[in-house]
Amino acid sequence: MFPRRSIGEVGAPAAKIVDSNVTISRGLGLAGVFGEANWRLPGFAGDFVESGMKTETLRESPPARTARPLRVLHVLDHSWPVHTGYSIRSLHLIAAQRRLGLRPQALTGPLQIVDDPQPVEIVVENITYRRTPYHGKFSEWAISRRRPILREAAIVRLIRNRILELTENETFDLIHAHSPALCGLGALQAARSKRIPFVYELRAFWEDAAVDQNKISTRSPRYRLSQKLEDYVVHRADAVVGISQSILDELKKRKTDPARLFHVPNGVDVEKFSLVSRDEALASKLGLGGEPVLGFIGSLYRWEGVAWLVGAVAELRRRGTACKLLIVGDGEEMPAVREAVRELRAEDFIQILGRVPHDDIERYYSVVDVLVYPRHSIRLTELVTPLKPLEAMALGKAILGSDVGGIRELVQPEKTGVLFRADNVEDFCEQAKRLLSQTGLQRKLGEEARGFILREKDWKVLAQRYIDVYDFALRHR
Repeated sequence: MFPRRSIGEVGAPAAKIVDSNVTISRGLGLAGVFGEANWRLPGFAGDFVESGMKTETLRESPPARTARPLRVLHVLDHSWPVHTGYSIRSLHLIAAQRRLGLRPQALTGPLQIVDDPQPVEIVVENITYRRTPYHGKFSEWAISRRRPILREAAIVRLIRNRILELTENETFDLIHAHSPALCGLGALQAARSKRIPFVYELRAFWEDAAVDQNKISTRSPRYRLSQKLEDYVVHRADAVVGISQSILDELKKRKTDPARLFHVPNGVDVEKFSLVSRDEALASKLGLGGEPVLGFIGSLYRWEGVAWLVGAVAELRRRGTACKLLIVGDGEEMPAVREAVRELRAEDFIQILGRVPHDDIERYYSVVDVLVYPRHSIRLTELVTPLKPLEAMALGKAILGSDVGGIRELVQPEKTGVLFRADNVEDFCEQAKRLLSQTGLQRKLGEEARGFILREKDWKVLAQRYIDVYDFALRHR
């Protein structure tokens, strides 16, 4: 019913964990679980560390506002160490909650194994990330073979039962599930069974991603069923969080009570993004000389428009604007991107670098003058805000993005970035030429963008919004 992601959110500086103290687990992966007849999950974070569970440490920051020490169980589709925008948001919002004084824990559903074949349970900054193993051959068969309906039913059942298992030994004040709706439904059932307030958070409408990937159509029964399932969970949640205003507007159209809707947008951990000077050694290695450099750093999903960008940059150069393009990342559109470069004979001015080490990603940002986000205009991109532009803005970089709704929500035109009409090569060339020719404008936009991130998009600031969300859910259960 829902598309699976790739580990394509590559080079994500927000995912870098510093000061790590890592101990590799001695067999808590799902493969080991299957063979353990008497396997039982320990109940507390201390048990995990004692058993050799993997532990990692994030830097601490003093909270600007403190919260009651509510015990919150976050239910996720997948998490760190899988690198996606989804997992990066989860990692930093949960860590920021703990710094506020909350007591969060996290549980991933059974699909963690899709991108993390040996999913060990981990503790990150004293926050427990538990897993949901397959219980029984039928569940494993239905999920691994992707049997329609049976697969979805198995996922919901496994998540519900795993939560109920955890609540036998621990007490939670709230259950906070994050989309997709399968996570939400399993968590909702468990929360209602235990009379625990339930919060649901929408990152995206996943059926829209499936449409763009040509897996379903908007007229298909699966698309309509996905929407109905999402609505079912939303309408029964005690509070609902959306990561963009566009998502909240869509939920209002679906007759969701506006009083239960809260906005917690994407953010960044600004402590991980310090202004860095140009890495001259890397620039020399990549053959970057005097020509200005455009860059795309992120996942190559079709809706990101990177193959389109190859053609647009080729046209920009044909019109006389000297520039180069770096593409850092990987994903489903990589074959189309490579084919576009080959067909246009653009190898001299476009480099496709693929995945790069996460610890090196800021070096690649440093050699790019303007970050480009050329998203196509489709329902998903009009509703959902991307994470990558925020990371570039935190580094003081100039932004050139298409004017889809998700980017318009992040970028104030001519103040924190420049926008062009989506899928319009003519307007792209005009705006890119203007931006590349004015280094003073690049610097001004970058400074304004970083200031905006520090004021409004730091997770230390955004995490405080959850205090109001949780208070509402507790009062209106």
